[in-house]
Amino acid sequence: MNERQRALDILRRIEREQAFAAPLLAHESGFVRTLVLGVLRWRSRLDFAVARHAKRKIDDEVLDVLRVGAYQLLYMDIARYAAVAETVELAPKHARGFVNAVLRRVTNAAPPDLATRTAHPPWLIARWMRNYGEERAAKIAAANQELSYPDVITDTPPPDAEPSALVPGMWKLRGSSAGVEGVVLDEGSAVVGDLAAATSHDIVDLAAAPGGKSIVAALRGANVVSNDISIARLQPLFASRRAHAVRPYREIVVSDARQPPFRKKFDTVLLDAPCSATGTIRKNPELKWRLREDDLASFAKLQRELLASAMTLANKYVVYSTCSLEPEENDEIVQGFEKADVADFVNAEVRRWVENGVLRLTPESGADGFTAFVLRIDTHAA
Repeated sequence: MNERQRALDILRRIEREQAFAAPLLAHESGFVRTLVLGVLRWRSRLDFAVARHAKRKIDDEVLDVLRVGAYQLLYMDIARYAAVAETVELAPKHARGFVNAVLRRVTNAAPPDLATRTAHPPWLIARWMRNYGEERAAKIAAANQELSYPDVITDTPPPDAEPSALVPGMWKLRGSSAGVEGVVLDEGSAVVGDLAAATSHDIVDLAAAPGGKSIVAALRGANVVSNDISIARLQPLFASRRAHAVRPYREIVVSDARQPPFRKKFDTVLLDAPCSATGTIRKNPELKWRLREDDLASFAKLQRELLASAMTLANKYVVYSTCSLEPEENDEIVQGFEKADVADFVNAEVRRWVENGVLRLTPESGADGFTAFVLRIDTHAA
């Protein structure tokens, strides 16, 4: 099987099976990874380029092939004749003439609307424009289209890495993290871990998997109990405990955070709640085509249940965060709770992303998008 066929098969699995790209691409070649992620990242703009020359409805099987061809022609440094000829061979025999004709005419004409220009669903761009304004929405969408690289906390700066402006001791890579010593996680996750550690050094991370925020808080000197419902998703935390000479955890606990087993309270409860993950589209571009606006409400019930549990476990603060940019999963969930100002707990660079006491870290920062609140426990309540 050639690499183009391999990429096409993976794209179809992602679409038909609702699979995630990252695990499917873990052991693939650079060409396959670039092609798959590129098609996912630019899908609606590729469709726009194809539709200008197709002049008829295209069935899904043929459209998959045309997207693979159009991405090579418009975004990769590949000889045009090779991209067309090799891609035509992927099409069903009855459609090869059609695919050949369309690909030979494809050009990267600019679409008239922001959603298609930046290859996002129109509903998502429309809500970001309402919530963040047109200029910032455009910046968020443009940032999502950039390549995603890992970040690492390490004492040994990797070659060609840049220091993070948001997280002390973190370095932003420009390639793979293979062979790099340190704790690999996204810069946005580390910001939330730092925020939790700044509120106190007695922390339970209630939905900890895969564990990056727990690790960061521990590296800042906090005693952290890391809890999650999935022992499989906690494996990176076990590996980190073995690999790094820090005192990260008093415990790693597997339980449903809505019914936690703890008999004591903690000064800080960190709750990074399951969410739509609209702040992570740069890293997971398939999400934007999978998510529907109606889906946002489906996360709220669990988020409220988890927050109610978190409030019963905290002596001083609950740090509530999501990697979502949407108010239904953030502002509406914490409505009615007393809030502290996040700016009081973060460094000057992170403070630039605090608005009215709320962390609104959006992807044009260079990090995954996160929203975070510090909720203050009313110690005088009955």
